[in-house]
Amino acid sequence: MLRKILEFDLDLMTDSEFREVLALATSDIKTNRVDFGKRTRLSEVVEIAESYIKALQRGRLANR
Repeated sequence: MLRKILEFDLDLMTDSEFREVLALATSDIKTNRVDFGKRTRLSEVVEIAESYIKALQRGRLANR
């Protein structure tokens, strides 16, 4: 479901890109929210994941 939402908002991504973004977003949520007792809504998860996708895409473009 998350992948469909992200691909609807942004471009299609490969399986490896999705796994990488998911790992980064999960780590971010654990560090910045769970450890402080905060709950994370789906809209917040999408927002966090989108920011990582955009950062990865910018990094890949810069490395070309």
